[in-house]
Amino acid sequence: MNQDFFRKIENILHEERIDAYRQDGADPALTLARYSLNMALGESLYPALQFAEVALRNAIHRAMTTRCQTDDWFDTADNRLTPWQKTQVSEARKALTDHRKSITPGRMVAELNFGFWTGFFNKAHGQTGVGHYLAHTIYPYAPFDERNLNKLGERWRLIRNLRNRVFHHERVLHWKDLDAQHRSVLEVIAWISPELHELAVALDRFDGIRSAGLEPWLAKVRRHWPVSAPGGTPAYGQIATVNAPFDAATGADTPFGHRWGGEVLHLSDAHLTAMHNGQTLALDVMSEYVVFLRLQPDELLHPREPLNP
Repeated sequence: MNQDFFRKIENILHEERIDAYRQDGADPALTLARYSLNMALGESLYPALQFAEVALRNAIHRAMTTRCQTDDWFDTADNRLTPWQKTQVSEARKALTDHRKSITPGRMVAELNFGFWTGFFNKAHGQTGVGHYLAHTIYPYAPFDERNLNKLGERWRLIRNLRNRVFHHERVLHWKDLDAQHRSVLEVIAWISPELHELAVALDRFDGIRSAGLEPWLAKVRRHWPVSAPGGTPAYGQIATVNAPFDAATGADTPFGHRWGGEVLHLSDAHLTAMHNGQTLALDVMSEYVVFLRLQPDELLHPREPLNP
């Protein structure tokens, strides 16, 4: 990748944000591929996170309307809101007024932030009784032991954290439990509404993007912005014979310029035989991307004598 081009990308996206994707010294192509994959994963999580948030606030609104016998329950004396939640209600009302919007229950529900709604599942509302009421009211399809207030509080804390990171375009690519958190979001939607869960699953693309991994993005980056070797020819995909493996620790240049890594993959006689017989080898490089090896077509048209494995 042209270094000047990458520096301009780095400048507009901000160096500190880019640094999160090259902490191991990744080259520009790999850095941008990781950035792209993270962006795609975040995009794929949007539907489930949005459904979870909207389902939660609407379910609480319906339950609190029943409990307080009015859809203006956030203004009643017996709503048992915490001081912080009351402040949030005041700020939501002011925001609507500042934007010259009439204050209706529906607009108030939409204006109140996610933390306001997840804040019902904590110790404070365990003491007011509202938390236990909601835990046993808005999750009609949840297993009984999952309606525990502590479990719900921790689940929503994790979902809120994931939601905030995704909505603020932060890195989640490296999370070891990202798949489990994705399943948790879908699960809690199912506890509130099986129908909404069915729609969320139909729209969900997370598993496909996650399983495809980094390779599609790395290929896209390298296809559009190939590394140039001396003389202006694309260097990606070139093959050179060297006397010894490249040692990244020494900082030495490879035949293609500076590179990170230097992992050595050994080919056996069985591998060579497979290639001579027309098969392709897939090499897993540092668990990041895949390189495919095959013999040139003229080798296949005039094969050598098969090697003994």
